[in-house]
Order: sequence, then structure tokens, then C-alpha cells
Amino acid sequence: MSDLTGKNIIITGASSGIGEALAIEASKRGARVAIVARRADRLADVLARCQQTSPDSKMVVADLSELDAIEALAANLIAALDGRVDILINNAGVPKRKRSDQMTADDVEGVMAINYFSPVRLTLAMLPHMLERDSGDIINVSSMGVHMAAFGVSAYSASKAALEFFTEGLYVELGKTNVRAHLFVPGTTASEFSTDKPGNNAPFPSDPATTATSEEVAVSLLASLDSDSFITYTGEREAQTSAKRNADVNAWLANMRQVFTGM
Repeated sequence: MSDLTGKNIIITGASSGIGEALAIEASKRGARVAIVARRADRLADVLARCQQTSPDSKMVVADLSELDAIEALAANLIAALDGRVDILINNAGVPKRKRSDQMTADDVEGVMAINYFSPVRLTLAMLPHMLERDSGDIINVSSMGVHMAAFGVSAYSASKAALEFFTEGLYVELGKTNVRAHLFVPGTTASEFSTDKPGNNAPFPSDPATTATSEEVAVSLLASLDSDSFITYTGEREAQTSAKRNADVNAWLANMRQVFTGM
């Protein structure tokens, strides 16, 4: 279990779900967290729980879809943490459960703004700070939607796939520095993210036996800080699924098409 004593951590999307669990778990391990989300009331509740074990933790209310405000947000976060950010966790995201023939351009651009452009902009704004100190970790949260089949979630999966390749570029390019990029891929998680949302089709049925809690996912994500590996999954089940897909993508997707459409 990672000891985070003295670490300053930024966590986006921290008002519920995985982000909330991350903030609370990191605080228990000795970190000071700066948590970010749109919903001030929900964020304040999370902050109060974090401050039980990490009294100097902070919250910053921000709408990450406002892309032009992200550089100022980064500066605000660095200041809130007294000029030192050790870990940035880009966890904020939105679902988009719509088939391609039901989507609009606004659907695609909206999910891309939050799930790709927002974490990229925050990373680029934070990177000079980390490179100047030659220290830091950036964890970008993806989805098994990239590693299974994009049926009914093509725009969402595309946004996460873009984030994966951006993170891959960081991982390779930062090799001679002490700033590390990590990709974390959660599987099905019991959280608000997977419930009915306006503008989305109903969520896919989930099997409780293969669904992790937000707390379990948070523990797996923080464990990635102990490794120099590029990609970490919630567990072995997700890793094996991804490996099977990659072994023969054509066969995998042909099978998925049969499962979903009977064709």
C-alpha cells in the first residue's frame, strides 16, 4: 500500500464515485489533496471527510468544460498546494451512451471536451511545474470501453482512446526525466457514473460479481504509483480481457458484433 505522507495530489471529478473514493483514500494515507469538481455542495462534503485525516486539504470548484479557464485553474491549484504538486490525477469524465446513428455533433464535441481536451489542457498547464522540479506523476483515467467494444459508446470510447495515446506519448517522451505518466483503466464500477444520465441511453446491465466498488478502484489506481509500468487495470480480469482483444482484434470484434446484433 502506497505511503503518500507529505504528497500533494490534485484529483479532478472528486465530488462522487472514483474521484471521491480516491480523495478519501489518499487523505487517509497522509496526502494533502486539492479536489476539483463542478458541484460545490457535493465537493464540500468530500472535503470535510478528507480533512478528518488531512486538515490542510483544499477544494476548488471548476467546470472543466470551460477549456479556456484551465490554465488559470492550474495556477490556482498550484497556489492552493503552496507551490508544489506531486501527483495529478485526471479522473473527471462524462459518459455518452448513444449509438452512432443517434448522436449529434454536439454530443461528440461535448464528450471530447471533458474526457480529452480538459485533461490534456490541465496536464500541459501542470507539466512545466513538474519538469522544473524534475518530479511528479500524472495519472490519466481511461475506460474498458477502449479495450472491449465501442457498441453504443463510440464517442465516449473515442475520447478515452485519444487520452490513452496522449498518455502513451507522455510516457515515452518523459523517459529521461523523473516525471512519470501512467494510464489507469477501470472496469465496471458501481458509481453514479454508471446510472441513468440525461442525454444518454440506459446503462448496460452489470453483473455484481464483476463490478468493483469505487473504493476498490481507488486502491488499484493508487497502487500504480508503485510501478513504472505504463498501464494498470483495476484487476486481472480487465487485464486479461484487454489481452484477448489485442491478440486478435478481428476475431474479437466479429464475436462482439454477433453478441450485440446477431450478425
